[in-house]
Amino acid sequence: MENVYAVSLAFLEMTFTFVTLALLHSQRKTIGSSVFYISVGLLFLFTQFVSAAAIKVSVGVYDLEFYLGHTALFLPYLAALLLVYLTEGTLAAQRMIVGVIIAFGMFFYLVTLTRLQCDWMGFAISQGIAADSLQYLLNAARTSITGATLAQILDLFLLAIIFQRLRNARCSLFVCVLGALICTCIIDSFVYLAVTGWSQSYWWVHINNSFFIKAVASIWLAILITIYMHKIEANVDVQKRSSFEIVFAFFGGYGKAKALERDLREWEGRYRMVVENASEAIFLLDDTGHIIDANLAAVEAMNSTDVSEVLGIKLLAILEDEKGAPVKALVEYSNPFGLEEEAKIIRFNAFIGKGPLRKNLNIALSALNFENEIMLLVLARDVTEENRLAQEKAKLADQLAHSQRLEAVGKLAGGIAHDFNNYIHAILGHLDLVRMLYDTNDQAIDKHLEKIGEISEQAGELTSKLLGFARKGKYQETNVDLNKLVERAVDLFMPQSKRRLDLKLSLQDEPMIVRGDSIQLQQVLLNLMLNAMDAMKDLEEERKLLLVVDYAVNCRMKLLPPSSATDINSFYVICVKDNGCGIDPDTMKHIFDPFFTTKPIGEGTGMGLSMVYGTITNHHGWVQVKSKVGKGTNFYLFLPKAK
Repeated sequence: MENVYAVSLAFLEMTFTFVTLALLHSQRKTIGSSVFYISVGLLFLFTQFVSAAAIKVSVGVYDLEFYLGHTALFLPYLAALLLVYLTEGTLAAQRMIVGVIIAFGMFFYLVTLTRLQCDWMGFAISQGIAADSLQYLLNAARTSITGATLAQILDLFLLAIIFQRLRNARCSLFVCVLGALICTCIIDSFVYLAVTGWSQSYWWVHINNSFFIKAVASIWLAILITIYMHKIEANVDVQKRSSFEIVFAFFGGYGKAKALERDLREWEGRYRMVVENASEAIFLLDDTGHIIDANLAAVEAMNSTDVSEVLGIKLLAILEDEKGAPVKALVEYSNPFGLEEEAKIIRFNAFIGKGPLRKNLNIALSALNFENEIMLLVLARDVTEENRLAQEKAKLADQLAHSQRLEAVGKLAGGIAHDFNNYIHAILGHLDLVRMLYDTNDQAIDKHLEKIGEISEQAGELTSKLLGFARKGKYQETNVDLNKLVERAVDLFMPQSKRRLDLKLSLQDEPMIVRGDSIQLQQVLLNLMLNAMDAMKDLEEERKLLLVVDYAVNCRMKLLPPSSATDINSFYVICVKDNGCGIDPDTMKHIFDPFFTTKPIGEGTGMGLSMVYGTITNHHGWVQVKSKVGKGTNFYLFLPKAK
């Protein structure tokens, strides 16, 4: 029964040792690989001391026995070496062996120095049983570690070559691991015993006595390694390689591997620099949607100044559509972290932020598998300014098309108006001749003649408006003070105005002189005030009309001057404001079109605002309108200062 307990305890020790190493290896991305390698190194040294003590465990069957150090401790170390090769490749296994060789050199030096101290008379430790015991243990350990080091250098090739040969033959992972462990154990034991027991007779008999136990232990470790590889390192796939490639990789590839690793670090630094300075926002999210990394553009998109402020934020939860609701594309893409969705890329527009800091992002979202962890990569481009410029460009294009249309209509109207004006003068001339040459003495005829005269005069006024719109009217340019011009226009307007009108003026103390035709400019103001009265006629509350004379630079709005107006400081502005019904966007597109009117038939000719537009543009100025339905309308007349 004692033998069963001893064997069970040895297997328990072996299992605990390997499981501990496997746990440290699985956490290497979190706590680093150093802890794993240090633990392996300590296990190697401890194994040599236990091997030097030659502790044996008897099975009690057919004289089977095994050394505790070689089986319970060294086999887990060998399994850890195979684990490193499988998961991290030849270079990592090379580093492990190089570390063992360095440890062997240090150990050999310290053992030699300590043995010298034990033999040298005069040292306190050189006397008594303690010194003899230590000297014996050091001698045995030095021999043991020499054999183990030589065997391990061979183990690197044996583990890799045997595993690869079996893997190339399409054997299962368990068979490959078991075959590599058993074959390596046999050759390792042969080399180790050849070095440590070459002076003993029949030293090879020990291989036969302990092989059965080592085979059983190898099967158990192969099972543990297979479970670990399937559960923890599920994405590991050892590529097909020849035996020669493995040997060449050790002797000829280490320097190249180091150079490649150095280049990899250099390229990683370049990659980080490119990503950090990329104009597009780049977010890396974990499997719960929280930000774990972001570049500078992403930090700016989140309206922050430091990356630490955005880490941990659940990005997908704060993305909204234009109306502030959750993004429909994200609602439909309910499982962005599933492996089956890894190749799928979702593109959509979203908004982030509130108020003036709100930004429009064009986003590409995709799931990826990074080192056996599912993450989400989000590429976002801020298109807020781009959309604003596009809208402004479209608006300017509409204005240009409208201006070109008005110019074309103006040319046509001007040509027609000149000819029509000649006909009107001819009619009036013949009417005067009839009155002068013929005495009808008939009131009915005189009434008809007067009616012809009135209609001709109205047609003449319409012709004048058409000529003004066409920029071909006859202007009498004088110096005009806008302050006095507004006052005279108000004096003419007031008798026509009705009650309940709150009319206010905001004039300047100094003269505001422009060059132009005062009659035409006065008619412009009268037309605007009459239109304002019509817009306010249905108001129940008090109607308000305000006329302001000011400098153009004081306008708190975006000015849209023609290309000829290069200096805004050289312009004045007259603003006519009312609190009427306002103008809707569709009507706003046509307000300056000739003969366009929203008034009932018989109440408007549709030439009032056309004349306003033609007169102001003919005075080298421009007109802007700002209106909101139900809130009122503001007309801004910009005129150049007199030189």
